[in-house]
This record gives sequence, C-alpha cells and structure tokens, in this order.
Amino acid sequence: MSGHPHIDVTVAIATYDRPAGLAETLRSCLAQTNTLGLDVEILVVDNHPSESGRAVVGSLATGAAPIRYVTDLTRNMSTLRNRAFAEAGGEMVAFIDDDEVAAPDWLDQLVAALRETQADIAVGPRTARFADGAAPAYDPGGAYFVRDLKLADRSPIPLTAPSGKPRYGLGTGNSLFHMARCFAKGEAPMRESFGDAGGEDAELMARLHRNGHKIVWAAKAVVTETVEPRRTSIAYRMIRTRRETQHYVAIYLDGARDPILAWVVLMLKGATQVAAGLLLTVGTGEFLSKRRIQGRLLVEHGLGKLTWRRSVGYISEGKFEQR
Repeated sequence: MSGHPHIDVTVAIATYDRPAGLAETLRSCLAQTNTLGLDVEILVVDNHPSESGRAVVGSLATGAAPIRYVTDLTRNMSTLRNRAFAEAGGEMVAFIDDDEVAAPDWLDQLVAALRETQADIAVGPRTARFADGAAPAYDPGGAYFVRDLKLADRSPIPLTAPSGKPRYGLGTGNSLFHMARCFAKGEAPMRESFGDAGGEDAELMARLHRNGHKIVWAAKAVVTETVEPRRTSIAYRMIRTRRETQHYVAIYLDGARDPILAWVVLMLKGATQVAAGLLLTVGTGEFLSKRRIQGRLLVEHGLGKLTWRRSVGYISEGKFEQR
C-alpha cells in the first residue's frame, strides 16, 4: 500500500463478468472534470476466469488517466478488495462498482470533501436507474436501491452508536480512503472472514469509525447504479434482506460493549419480528401481492437475526426470474 507522490488518487474497480457495465463505468471515470488537477490512475481488478474485462480495458486505455489491469480469481470479496488496496499507488483510493456510473464531478467532490474536512474517509450517495425502465411495484420510488443518508454535505457520519450498534451499513462503492491515515503500512484492511459471507465493506467502515477515524458525507459526489430486473424480484429482495440483517448482527456483536446483552436483545427482537411478520403476511394475504412486502420483509429481518451464524453468503442472481 505504498503511495507514489505523483499519484493523488487511485480509482479502484473490482469486476466480475460485466464487460458492458465495466466499459460504462470506465468511460465515466475517464470523463471526470478534474478541476482539482489531480494525478489519477485507474485500477481494474478482474475476478472472472474469462478475464472479460481485459479487452474492455485495452479498448479504453488511451484515455487521460492510465488504466492498470490485474486479475485475482480468489472468490472472497475481502481478498479482492485487499488486492485493490495493495495495488493502488495513490495517496487516496476511491472505489466505484462495475455497475455504477460516476457524475462528471464525482472525484472532485469526494476529494474536496475529504480535504476540506480533514477526514479520513468520504462516502457519497448512490442513485438508481432500472434496466427495464421502472422501479418494482412494491417500491415505486426505488428507495430500496439508493443510498441517501440525508445528511448535510461534508458532515460527519455517525456510523455507530456508543453501544456499538451500527446506525448505517456503508459499502465501499462510492467511497474515498486516505491510505496513510486509515491503514498501517502492510496492513490488510478487510477481514477475510467477512469476505466469504459478505458484509466485509460494512464491517471495515464500522471498525474504522469505532477506532476513531473520521468519515464524512460527500452529498454531491454522486454515482448511479444500474439495477437489473432480477435484482428487483421479490424473492431476491427477501434473501438480500436476510443477508444484510445477518451482516448487521455480526458487525454489531463484533463491536458491542456488552456482546452477551446485545445478543439476547437481538434474538428476542428477531423472534418478535418473525411472529409479527407472519401475522401481517397471513392476515393481509400479502403473500399473493406484488405491491406489499412489509410483512415478508419483517420475517426476513427476524430470520436474519436468528440465523446470523448460518450465513446466506453469495447470492446467485441467475436463479431469480425477471418480473
């Protein structure tokens, strides 16, 4: 993770068999306004055996910022993102996902937020565009698919409560890390034990916050994620909710002041949510609806708490039918 003075920011993109999405992401990164005059490199870490990203990088590598391409086939997101951190040559590292497109001033806004607040990490919002043109019937406003903390621009993010309870679950998509402030030389930032099951980036953010690192909200640093139809299916939303709840429990217990008490409260809450959710689902006939999912979501929140040790892990999106 050694930095080179001539590189201010490394933009890191982990990709897995999304050549069209990766191309769109890269074009948006190459088209940054860069009013701050930053020296930027782009790093693509390809996790797919076909190396489908190589040709994409080759076709776009003549842009203003140099693009480096590396492969890492380890099926562990912590290992993959740690590889990106290790390969990065910049003083700062910005992460964007291969299904996201950056606004033209995205990087300017992230860097300005970090510099002007003397923060260690800056995180920006994510909007959504739906590949089939419409949000799902159960969420017509698309709220489940965006990240908007509704905080003032450049204000600190109160990521965890003093008890250790997480207030937000922040991923690394659309984030900027000041390397020297956040990580000791040679340190692997992400825990591999979380990477097998997911939630590794939320765990990293929570851990850094608990350790006193300042995280700020860069409200104007916007990326837009493309949401494929299979990810809007009710079945996918249910399993995703259970997995995210499992991550929440693991992160909470990992940093709780009183882990035993926290576990008891979480298990009681989980049992209550399952019972209440079942009553709501059956009582309203919700299981037949494509517009109402509140009861079913409540059940999944409860099951996520009760089964937090039996992690859902990776979700194979291919099995979810389009709406």
